[in-house]
Amino acid sequence: MTRLYCLAEDRVTEEVGLRFAVASLARACPSARAVIFRPSPAADFRAWLGRYERVKLVTETLPGGASWNCKPHALLRLLEDADEVVWVDSDMIVTRDPSYLFDRLGPGELVGTEEPPSHHNQGWALRTAGWRLAPGRDSPVTLNSSIVRVTRAHIPLLRRWGELQENPAYLAAQRAPFSERPPYFMGGQDVLNALLGSAEFAHVPVQYLRIGKEIIHCGGALGYPLGRRLGGLGRRVPPFLHAIAGKPWVVFHPHYLKTHGGWFAFNRRLLQETSPYVAAARRLRAEVGVPCPWLDVRSVPGAVLRAAGLGHFALLGLPLTAAATAVTAARKLFRSG
Repeated sequence: MTRLYCLAEDRVTEEVGLRFAVASLARACPSARAVIFRPSPAADFRAWLGRYERVKLVTETLPGGASWNCKPHALLRLLEDADEVVWVDSDMIVTRDPSYLFDRLGPGELVGTEEPPSHHNQGWALRTAGWRLAPGRDSPVTLNSSIVRVTRAHIPLLRRWGELQENPAYLAAQRAPFSERPPYFMGGQDVLNALLGSAEFAHVPVQYLRIGKEIIHCGGALGYPLGRRLGGLGRRVPPFLHAIAGKPWVVFHPHYLKTHGGWFAFNRRLLQETSPYVAAARRLRAEVGVPCPWLDVRSVPGAVLRAAGLGHFALLGLPLTAAATAVTAARKLFRSG
């Protein structure tokens, strides 16, 4: 099948992540064809992207979707010419050729990634019920849409995904703070999960990219769980590293400390210093074409933890994950007692 990779970003502050995603994909898979949706790009971005001959830039704004809500619209657009499209979030680094994950799939199989197990309200049923759709099945794990593989067999699903995102109640929820949104209206991936759990699309086979084997969600202490880390000691680095929690270019910005002080900011910065994503970004720094001062941030605790990691992706930040796991277990024990 003709495969395209799809990336999109309409936020100027997040363009640096898009650059790392594009540069890493080109390095890991030089033969890959990609389309980048970037409305109103600056001249320097156009010039930088010109070095990648197999990457096409689309500058128009996709109708009906902005930010992460553009996913179904972008995928539908590309399926007009391609047999298969793989969506890649703009805060992703591709460490090695991911083609083997998709080469042997049938045309009907939809692929997403596992949501970090530390996230609440896992599964499809809650979201299907919230949208008042006829239930068809459930999953114990929420599908995270940072990577989504679709084919033309999924066009009806993508169309419904786009339609539901035009629901007035959903649009109203998108204007509210995250803390005030119900779990089925949090964002576009929750709409997709609702549909996958519905009777209408219960026939669609779904495959998950597994945390620790195919993807690492970086940034939070529990996004890459302790057991998965220990299991990764004998494996190669997964193809995808996802900066899912507080982006390093945000967390290390001087303004961050003005709004996030004390232990929270210290811990969040330490997590980024020991993030596999940041370690991989340092190796790509010369290829992204913009200053990245956030890659120079060093602290004594961070240096100690990085040294303890011995350069292995599964060991980087392991003590922080172990501590967070112990605290979480202690809280559960205290509540049950």
